[in-house]
Amino acid sequence: MNLSSRVYYYDVKTHSIVMVKQGDVRKDLSRAALGQKWIMIAPVSIVITAIYERSTHRYGEKGIRYGYVHIEVGHVGQNIYLQAVALGLGTVAVGAFYDEEIRRIVGTSENENPIYIMPIGYPKQVYKLKLSILVEHYKTQRRG
Repeated sequence: MNLSSRVYYYDVKTHSIVMVKQGDVRKDLSRAALGQKWIMIAPVSIVITAIYERSTHRYGEKGIRYGYVHIEVGHVGQNIYLQAVALGLGTVAVGAFYDEEIRRIVGTSENENPIYIMPIGYPKQVYKLKLSILVEHYKTQRRG
């Protein structure tokens, strides 16, 4: 699949993407994220949003108090990290941005709250962790 520079929305009901807006929004997205350049240079950015009312409708205020939405967003972010690495790509979770600007850029509603931006691209160098380095790290860092 060859996707043009556009903003797409993931439709969970049909497990498909729907085009929301045409054009390359990376420059605006980067500016709204305090100028973080990796958003500007990454070929793809995933903006993860939450509608808190869905959680409170189901779990009441407990859903917010215990952070169910943020726990789920963490799981999604972790899966994006794992899939990116499996494909030889790199990503980073970005949480510093102006919410209203992100909403405007990607075209979400007022009640849809941006939580993460995850730019995905090709790393300059793929880091390969050697088991011996990991073992040495555990030996020096573990106590007891």
